[in-house]
Amino acid sequence: MSLFTFSVTIQGADVLTGDAQDALFEAGCGDGTFGTSNGIQTAEFDREAPDFAEAVASAIKAIEGAVSGALVVTVTRDSDLAVRG
Repeated sequence: MSLFTFSVTIQGADVLTGDAQDALFEAGCGDGTFGTSNGIQTAEFDREAPDFAEAVASAIKAIEGAVSGALVVTVTRDSDLAVRG
């Protein structure tokens, strides 16, 4: 497994409400940090997965599935750290 660090930009529903944060955690986004910058919602992830595509796909599925109306519109890859387990 490798650890992939990436950020996503989210539009639509407010993912920072208490209910949304609870739903995101329950959906598996405990490895993400959610916030806003200049009115733009973002999440930064450090996610373990076999490859980058799976890391991103699982984060998008969790966000969009947990919060009705949330839409991931951009993904920015930061860095990768090899994790041996």
